[in-house]
Amino acid sequence: MADALHIRHLVERARALGADRAAPLPAAAVVVDERVRLKCRVPRCSSYGRNLMCPPYVPGPDETRAALARYADALLVQKRIPVTQAEVDAALGGKTYAEWRVRDSARDARPGSGRRDRAAASGEPSPSPPPSDCESEVVAAQNTFATLMSELEREAFKCGYRFAAAFAGGDCVLCPVCGGVDDGVCRHPFAARPSMEAVGIDVVATARAAGLDVEFPAVDHPSWTGMLLID
Repeated sequence: MADALHIRHLVERARALGADRAAPLPAAAVVVDERVRLKCRVPRCSSYGRNLMCPPYVPGPDETRAALARYADALLVQKRIPVTQAEVDAALGGKTYAEWRVRDSARDARPGSGRRDRAAASGEPSPSPPPSDCESEVVAAQNTFATLMSELEREAFKCGYRFAAAFAGGDCVLCPVCGGVDDGVCRHPFAARPSMEAVGIDVVATARAAGLDVEFPAVDHPSWTGMLLID
């Protein structure tokens, strides 16, 4: 079990790194639900099978439950996304984010990525330029949050918790296109983190168990939510 002073230190460190909220909870209170992974496939997420930090390349619900059973404590962390749902809807031209990622992301069009070839083989239309301002803000916020979580994991290591493990928010976007799917090698192995939902964790239920408000569906106050396991 983590020392209470260490937990308090990690909460303060999360806030110093830019988190808006951070709250501890017992690892036993983390909610794992097979339906979370089902939603990666129904409807099929644009990152499924295309990102090493997403299914099927990351632990499933059973493996997650088994690992959680060996942990005593967790820390839930949230950071505000600097755009509203209305701004995202306007930028994506009526598409959902998943639909836009599949058909319109310029990342799919990068030469040598392999994804442009797959799109052509499937008969999908050629990608069009992304709404750069909105996309760049979301990606920048997402990468900032991933860095926050990896730094928090490093801080837990310094406190002596050798099994500390951090989970970020959303699919990994450290690279414009995940080349690791083609060759099995992650370009940022010490910075890339799967999200909570990628490994089957119910983010909404777990955040609420930690006493954190979650706006679902997010309209005015979307946030990234991540988790640090401590042991």
